Parts: sequence; structure tokens; C-alpha cells
Amino acid sequence: MLIRIGALSETTGVSEDVLRSWERRYGLLAPQRTAGGFRLYSDDDVRRVRTMVSLLSSGLSAGEAARHVLETSAGGAAAPGGPAPAPVVDDLRARLHDAFRGLDDDALEAAIDAVRGALDLDAAIRDVFIPALRELGEGWATGTVSVAQEHFAVNVLRARMMGLARGWDQGFGPRALLACPPEEHHDASLVLFGLALRRRGWRITFLGANTPLEDVLSTRERFTPELTVLYASDWAQHADTLSHLKQHAGPSTALGGSTAGPAAESTGGRWLAGDPVTAADQATREFTAAKRSSNERAALNGAGH
Repeated sequence: MLIRIGALSETTGVSEDVLRSWERRYGLLAPQRTAGGFRLYSDDDVRRVRTMVSLLSSGLSAGEAARHVLETSAGGAAAPGGPAPAPVVDDLRARLHDAFRGLDDDALEAAIDAVRGALDLDAAIRDVFIPALRELGEGWATGTVSVAQEHFAVNVLRARMMGLARGWDQGFGPRALLACPPEEHHDASLVLFGLALRRRGWRITFLGANTPLEDVLSTRERFTPELTVLYASDWAQHADTLSHLKQHAGPSTALGGSTAGPAAESTGGRWLAGDPVTAADQATREFTAAKRSSNERAALNGAGH
């Protein structure tokens, strides 16, 4: 996703003047230019700025920090969305796991900054955030993680990710409506899925946790999204929603979550399987294939006349 310098400043907490200085003096940023001459910045630029900030806070001078960022970028960093080196991922996961349990806001913010500074957003979601959330849930289920620790960790991570969601309903791509059914209060994975979709050009209408099915349907009628996704961590707990959904599911309706397979089959909807990045890829492929097929049929019908 490409953003203007104002959005880059809001996302990273670095003023526009400083960003321009880093770009001009050190070549830290590599913006693309629109036909009108506006600079547009990528996720790679965001990552470089975050890493720069982290290095400055550790005591490096601006010149030293910029040189380190640029040498790291030139030294074969993982391709966007591709697998990061295993030792890097393992270290980041361990740091995040420790911060999740520590009830220390500064430590958790720093751990999230480290993940965002080292990895493309897709890789951060797939390789670090989702495994960390999964382990946190397993720890809560077995009693090794308290409710306080789980709530604290999820709320901080969710808030940071929602900061990346600013303006995700804008643009010209297909629209996705995302919601959790009633009594489903965990929507962090759905937020991550929305961010992955946004990176693939989708516009996001986000209703979030604990949404009555009637509200989902009325919002769907208003916006006519190309995709409607309901997410739940355990679909066995949502029999009433599934029963009502049978009357309203269709080819544009999908269910998310590791237990969504049988639920989707019972309602006639689709199952977006896997982690949020894999699910976003699947949704995008299916939409593209359906659009291509529709265009081909329209062309054939036009030729027949």
C-alpha cells in the first residue's frame, strides 16, 4: 500500500520535516512519484523509518543509524511477504512472547516496533503475530497465561494494528465487509486479515467483534461488498448464527477461523483457510478469477449480438 508523506508521518511518529531531511540527506526513503509529482511511500519506507527511530533511541547518531538501515536493506532483506530468516523470526517471536506476558507496555511496544522494523507486514502477521496470538490463547486455555495477561497483550497489539488501518475503506478496489458474530469478542485476527486484504488492494468495511447478524446483513445490503467475512475462533459456539446464516450465505460470503470448515459447508458459504495472509491471498485469487470469468461471459454475450 502506498501512502503520502502525511500518512507516513502519522504512522511512524516522525515529523514530515524530519522525514524529508532523512530522504534528502541520507537517501533513507525511496518514494514513487505520481504523474502529478506527488511522492508515495511504501511499506519498505515505513520499515526503514521505524528501524531508524529504534536505532536513534539506542544511542546511534543519525548518520550511523541511516548507514545501518541502508546497509541492511541492501544486504538481502527478505522480499515483501516472503519468508524471513528463521533465526530472525525466532528471536522476534521470543521477544514478543516475553513482552506479552510481562504486562509492560513499553516492552511490548518496543517488541512490536522490532517486528515491524525487521519484517514486511505480511511476514510479521504470518510468522510472528499470529503464532504469538495462538500461543497466547493456548497458554490461557491451559492456565499458564492469566486473563489479565491475555487482555493486556491482545489490546496493545490490536491498537497498534488498527493504527495501520487508517483510511483502509478508501480507494477503488473491491470491498470486503468484516465482522465477528454475536458473543465473539476476539477480533485481533480479523484486524490482521483486513490489513492483509488492504495490501492486496481491497477496501475494508470493519464492524469488528460481537456484531449482530442483522447488522451484518443490513450493512451488506447498503454497501454490496464483493466479500463478506464472518470470523470466529470457535464456530461450535455459534450454532444460532450459523442456523440463521444458512438463509443468507452465498458465493460472496465466507467464514474465517481454524474451525470454520464444517461451519462454512453447513451454511453454503466458503471457508477462508489458513493464516490471515494465506486467507487474503485466497480471497483475492477467487475474486480475480470470478471477475475474469464474468468479463469473458460479458464479451461472449456482446459478440453474440
